[in-house]
This record gives sequence, C-alpha cells and structure tokens, in this order.
Amino acid sequence: MWQLNSQPFRHRGTWTRREMLRAGSLLLGGLSLADLLKNQAQAEVGGQAKHCIFVFLNGGPAQLDTFDMKPEAPDGIRGPYKPITTNVPGIEITELLPKLSRLADKYAILRSATHHLSAHNSSAAYALSGHSPGTDANIFPTPMDHPTYSAIVSKLKPSENAMPSSVLTPRLLFDMGFPTPSAGGGWLGQSYDPFPVARNRMMNRAPKWEGKLPPPEGLKLLEGLNAQRLHSRKSLLSDIDAAFETADRKAEFTSLETYQEQALNLILASECQAAFDVSLEPPEMHDRYGRFEMGQVLLLSRRLIEAGVRFVTANAVSNPENTGLSPFQIWDTHFDHFRLYNDNLMPELDQALSALITDLDERGLLDETLVIVMGEMGRTPTINKNKDGGRDHWGQAYSVLWAGGGIRGGQVHGSTDKHAASVKDFPARPDDIAATIFESLGISHETALKDVAGRPHPITDGKPIEQLLG
Repeated sequence: MWQLNSQPFRHRGTWTRREMLRAGSLLLGGLSLADLLKNQAQAEVGGQAKHCIFVFLNGGPAQLDTFDMKPEAPDGIRGPYKPITTNVPGIEITELLPKLSRLADKYAILRSATHHLSAHNSSAAYALSGHSPGTDANIFPTPMDHPTYSAIVSKLKPSENAMPSSVLTPRLLFDMGFPTPSAGGGWLGQSYDPFPVARNRMMNRAPKWEGKLPPPEGLKLLEGLNAQRLHSRKSLLSDIDAAFETADRKAEFTSLETYQEQALNLILASECQAAFDVSLEPPEMHDRYGRFEMGQVLLLSRRLIEAGVRFVTANAVSNPENTGLSPFQIWDTHFDHFRLYNDNLMPELDQALSALITDLDERGLLDETLVIVMGEMGRTPTINKNKDGGRDHWGQAYSVLWAGGGIRGGQVHGSTDKHAASVKDFPARPDDIAATIFESLGISHETALKDVAGRPHPITDGKPIEQLLG
C-alpha cells in the first residue's frame, strides 16, 4: 500500500493529482509515510459522482433468483423462476424484475462478488466498510472498527450546506438484535456516524403506507424549546466553556463546539427539515415509488441526495405478514423464501429501484449519483427443506448492481460456475467494491486517513474494478 513506486505507472492522457503524486514517487525514489499522509489526506481522482445511495438488502438476496440465473441447473438449485431478456441483448435477469429489465442499459451487474464469511454481523461489517473483520465470531461494535463508506465520504467530501453528510434510513442494521460493526465512524470517531432516521414501528404492519416517515432522531426540538431559547443556551454554554478553558483543553472545546454547531444547524435549518419530509412529495410520486416502506425509503433517499446529502445508506426493508423474520433483515430467507420473493420482496424492489433510477435520470441526477444495490452476502445454491423452501447464507458468490455515477451501464462483469456457487472469473472482494466506490466518488482508493489517536490507516486495501468505471 505504501510502496507506490512498486506499482506500474500508467499515464492515461489527463494528469490527475493521484498520478502526479505517483510520478513524483518514482522520480524521488518513494515518499515517506509523512509525505504520503500529507499528500493523500485529500487526494482526489477523476470520479464524477457527487453522491451515493447504498441500497442495502440486509440479510442477503439470492443471486440465483435475481441477477445470476442458472436455468440449466437441476431441481433443488435453480428455483421456480425463469430468466427474461432485458433491453440490452445478452443480459438476462429474473422474471420477477420486469421493470428493471427495461433499464439494463442504465446499470451494470457484478456477478463475481465474493468473500470468506458467512455470519450476518461479520459479513455486514465487511460489506459496509470494505474491510474484513477477519472471522465470523459474534462481533460487536468497537471504537476501532473500520469506518463505513459514508464516514470516509463525510470526512473527505462533506456536504456543502446545512444537510448532514451521511444518513442511514431506517437507522437499525441488526443481526438478531446485535448492533452491526463498521456501520459508523469507527476509528474516525463518532462524529462521522451517519445521521439516523427513526423507523415508525407502529406502521410495520400497515396495509398501505401513507407516504410519511417519522422525523429523524435528533431533528426535533423538545416541547417549549424554540430557536431563540436554543441559541441562548448555546451562547451560555460557550461562555461557561471559555471560563474553564485551559491550553490543554482548547482543542477539546474547539472540537466539541464544532459538533454542537453542526447539530444546531441541522435542527434549525428549514431546508434540512423539508428534505426529510416525504409528505411534501405529490401523491403520484408516492405511487410511483410504491406505498410501502421500501418505496418510501428510496423516495426519501432521492430527496436527501437532491438536498445535498453526500451518502445515503438505504436499508431496503419490507413488512410482510405471517413471517418470523426481522423486518430489518427480511432478505434473510432461510424459510418462506419463494413466498416472500413472490409476494413482497421482488415486486417492491422492482418498483422502488426502477423508480429511483428513472427519477434520478429524469432530474439530471443519475450521472452524479452512484447507486449500489447489494446485501452482505448471497444465498446457497441448494434449496433447503424449510417451510416453502429457503436458501441459507453464502458469501462465496453473489451479485451487486451498480448504476449512475460514472458506471458504464449495459454490462455484466464477472461470472460464476453452473450453480452460482463459486466465482469463475474476475473475483471482486468487498475491498475492491470499496475501492470502486471511492474512485467513482472522486476519492483515491490509495488515500490514508488518521484515526482519533493520530495513527494512519488506508481507507481500503482493494483495487478499483476498472471495467465498471466509465
């Protein structure tokens, strides 16, 4: 990672800052660690995306029933669904996604994502940060977790207005009640955690979503507390801080004041309040995305991007009845797999995701917004014997959909064997997915950042998937 001069150097016509740095390392015999950190802390490349919507299919979708169909596989592996053609010759996806089949020219499918893990928490930590936790142990969040993508984007490309740099909606990413590591700021610090949108549990089983999400946590003043009183309290707190400030604590107070200022801006900014209010959308837009939670979450994601949020992690939840699955992990279909795919998951994903892609495109936002759709893993090729059939955890091979943000659409990259059980060519680890995300967003994947203790860390150990980048 640090030996940049050991890597082949290619000039691509237009000199980027990253190439200039690498050329300099060749001429000077290599950069010192201090020089590398100085030059790379804000390293930029030519990615054209300004925003990212990371659609997280929490629990893990089945590659064989979505984007990597194996119609010639035997019973017990292939499932009941047939592949259908798309608007790009040669690309086929499941018949359960007819709307998305008409948009294949807008997205790319990576069929060769792979990793060595099989548990939700460890796999989710890997998927959300591009940094492996190593094992499948029951891991819990720690201050030294690798930061999520959104935290690194918030650090290097913060929002330019009152909007938070990153948002998680809805806020919970759980494995049987355990918080997911690497879903926050990690070693960058809690100030880079995504801004959370609460989920209204009273609407979990509502027969029809009415198009209104509850306010984000921390974005609502307490009863009787208005803006003037809030400013007065802040002024009083500043006076108290100044009275007790010492040279040793000056940096601490300055940092805390920065966070307080950010929080105050979020609470009081009218444009921030409006961006989170999906009820301001016309009825036809609610109908277009779908009056169910997955649809409204993606509609909110578009509103947030439009308002200036850099990175939205959209937890693609659903609310099916008569299932024991957690609504936050509904893609974990060990049982009721085909019923859930038929009745809820695939129709909702098809409508909501196709609406998001076309809506961004019509608004001129798709070219500058990277859209990624993936779970933390795939599902087993073999269908188990549980109720209505099910597929279990499988990290060895799964698919990822990419759209917008400079991604070259209308292509499939990578392939798996005849049962979608293992990657056959162009394997892509979450590390490589991370590098591709950063490059698309104009952040060099070779960037290093310091943790809260001043120790340097590379933001990823992967390499960009060049075939996906336009």
